[in-house]
Amino acid sequence: MGDENRNGAKTPEQQVKALFEETETRTAQAFDRVVARDAFGEVMAMVTENTMAMVKLGNGAADMVLRNLRLASRRDLTQLGRQLARTEDKLELVLQEVEALRDQVTTAAATNGSPDGPPPSRRRSTRPPSS
Repeated sequence: MGDENRNGAKTPEQQVKALFEETETRTAQAFDRVVARDAFGEVMAMVTENTMAMVKLGNGAADMVLRNLRLASRRDLTQLGRQLARTEDKLELVLQEVEALRDQVTTAAATNGSPDGPPPSRRRSTRPPSS
């Protein structure tokens, strides 16, 4: 099959392709004429300015909403996690000291022959002392 059928007429597929190419060419020329004008640049600058202003307003509003809701940020959560870890470490040290004092009291009571006997033992710390 060639570009044309036997009597020289274009096939419907070829006609559609030619129409699309012609439309594309005319559209490109029209856009070139529009873009070549100074007004197009001015409109684009105004649209860009307005868009950036709207983005800035939107970001400011979202920030204000979050601030007013008093939601914790990632930084706040990280800081709280560190404080909690420090508090747990301090509490573990206090527990170790209490256990050491209990052992001293038990040892002293055993050597003095206290009638009450040693106090009931409590749970021992499972964490090794932190350095």
